[in-house]
Amino acid sequence: MNTKLDYIDIASQIYQRLEMEYGWATPKDQDKAELWKFLASQLSRHDDMVVLSWNDALDKISDEGSEFPPKIPKLLMMMRRCARLRTERSDEIAKYLQHKQNV
Repeated sequence: MNTKLDYIDIASQIYQRLEMEYGWATPKDQDKAELWKFLASQLSRHDDMVVLSWNDALDKISDEGSEFPPKIPKLLMMMRRCARLRTERSDEIAKYLQHKQNV
């Protein structure tokens, strides 16, 4: 079940982290508020689990060592990947616990 996430707030948190990590997050000729709105609209298309994986996704992107902040499609792709991995791990843990309970 999806809850009502504040996509604008999450988008602003993402951009704040990018600014802290890379020194900038948006090209100078682009309006920051418009970019936040656009990212928020992209986030709203995804399940909550994906949206809430933004911090893990930025950690993984940061580990790649790029000098530049990620573009939105790369961020979204990594968020989907992190959410999928989290779901797979949860499923494995649930199966393990169920097996232990039956033994």
